[in-house]
Amino acid sequence: MINLSSIETLIKKNDVTGKDRWYPQAVELYKASIKMDENTDEIKRMRSNFAYSMQYLEYIEKQIDELKLSSVLISMLYKTYIITGVGIIELLFVYILKKNEQWNQTEWLEYGNMVSNPKIINGETIRVETKICKRVSKYDMRMDLDSMIKKVEKKHIISINHEVYPALKNLRQLRNRVHLQVGDGAYDHDYNEIGLNEIQMMRRILYTILTVPEICRYKNCFKFIYDSYQKYK
Repeated sequence: MINLSSIETLIKKNDVTGKDRWYPQAVELYKASIKMDENTDEIKRMRSNFAYSMQYLEYIEKQIDELKLSSVLISMLYKTYIITGVGIIELLFVYILKKNEQWNQTEWLEYGNMVSNPKIINGETIRVETKICKRVSKYDMRMDLDSMIKKVEKKHIISINHEVYPALKNLRQLRNRVHLQVGDGAYDHDYNEIGLNEIQMMRRILYTILTVPEICRYKNCFKFIYDSYQKYK
């Protein structure tokens, strides 16, 4: 059950306690809301981080809805929401790719390399580097989010429309703005690049992925995202 108390109940001087204080939905409810039931250490960790991040999104939505902030601070809240939301999607994609045995694997482990002496060809100095690999038991390769998105789309692992994937790729690029040095030119900064359109895209895509039947068990847990999307549509 979503707590409808105002964010004012979190202000220390109001000294609000107990059931009248605002809280996000319970961690255990979020853990139960998705189909991630294995009891390995990895899955337990992923379920916990999923739940904590969902609670944090609830809190950010509460800030956006109830606080009167400067346009800069609103943009930064949007950015934090996008970074957290894309992180949740990445976690879910890691799980579902591994569950469906679609995670990239290899049986070749880099063992060393050989480098040739420099040589002049057509006026350019070049050298050849040869990677040496040895065959080992298959192991998981590293996959970045872009690779995961492409694999989920190609293999039709979850039942979402193909129009979702271009938006996912845009959100992945926005998430990279966690690196504060990223950008082209003096005006390619967070305030100019992250606004209402971007947070709405994040809400729409996150809700879509959270509620697919391959992942979702209790759709109502994520209704606050849908409600916010509709409110600011």
